[in-house]
Amino acid sequence: MLKLQRIVRYNSTIVQGTVMKGINLKKNGADPIAKPDNEYPDWLWTLLDPEAQKQRLAQDPEKMARKEWRAKNRKNIRTANFLKSMS
Repeated sequence: MLKLQRIVRYNSTIVQGTVMKGINLKKNGADPIAKPDNEYPDWLWTLLDPEAQKQRLAQDPEKMARKEWRAKNRKNIRTANFLKSMS
């Protein structure tokens, strides 16, 4: 069964041509300049969509299991830390 994905396009908050100061990763590199929204790949806009992230996670059972395992471990650590603080 083929499931169609709905791509939600968010508008960029930065105006095209704006110098984005402070996000340069290279030591001697220049700060990047914002491009028009249509020049960025479609997957970039799905990062902000929780429904698209759930669909992507459901397609990879290994990642889903790892995420559930990590959440369970975090909960156990918080419980253990709480119990330590009570004694």
